[in-house]
Amino acid sequence: MKRALGSLVIIAVLLSVVVLSEIQLGKIPREDPLGRELLYLPSPEMLKILSLGNPGLVADVLYLWSIQYYSLYQPHERFLYLETVYNLITDLDPLYVDAYRIGALIMQIQTGGDVKELKAAVRRLFDKGLRNLPDNWQLAEAAAWDFFIRFKDQETALHYAEIAAQRPGAPPRIKRMVGVWRDKENAWTLDDSIEYWRRAVEDAENDWDRTMCRNQFYDAVTARDRKTLEPLLAGFSARFGFCPKDWEDLIRAGALRQVPLDAFGDPYGIGREDCSLVAYKKFKDQ
Repeated sequence: MKRALGSLVIIAVLLSVVVLSEIQLGKIPREDPLGRELLYLPSPEMLKILSLGNPGLVADVLYLWSIQYYSLYQPHERFLYLETVYNLITDLDPLYVDAYRIGALIMQIQTGGDVKELKAAVRRLFDKGLRNLPDNWQLAEAAAWDFFIRFKDQETALHYAEIAAQRPGAPPRIKRMVGVWRDKENAWTLDDSIEYWRRAVEDAENDWDRTMCRNQFYDAVTARDRKTLEPLLAGFSARFGFCPKDWEDLIRAGALRQVPLDAFGDPYGIGREDCSLVAYKKFKDQ
């Protein structure tokens, strides 16, 4: 009973100190171009002491306050102290997933200013969260999409997508996302792409996912074969003055040994108008 009463007295005293401090701080003349005042925020160490063993509770209070505080800002205004606030919250509770996610979202609402500085701040917050939450793939995926959509930075988006794909429990769609983005960014060779999608087909967890991966695998194989076969078609056309009607013409001319087959074992076609390789992509039941 005495211990509980003593704790209440201590809390009351601390609250009084905070209130009086805020009143005194409010009397200090200072310029605030936005017409708003930011409450004084102690260091994480000080707040942990004041929390009486409940830093998570203090982090919750600061988190709710931050949402309310920054909801008053307009998109074109600088979000003063934003990174400091969310660093403080996540120092108090390093496992606070929403603080990393919402903090990054609030940063991205800002328009104008130095985009590189803004991207760097968002990235620092995400990186901090991923260090503190090594098994969380959702935060890495959120970072990937934020950089892909908000900043149009596909290189950084791919970086976070790869982190998400490597984390335990990551769904197959994230691995597909990595492969698709790597293909679009030409971030690997066609042989690497083919091998990646071949393994993805083998690791697929359901029919829909398997079909999507087979589609990507087929396209990668076709892209590789196109680089080999279309020069042969062009060479035949230059030599004989017409496009071959089928692959047998190239075989008889000594340019090929056999009819080329696609990833599913079906013959490629030849487009007579532009003398190009035609892939039919006929899916077969496995």
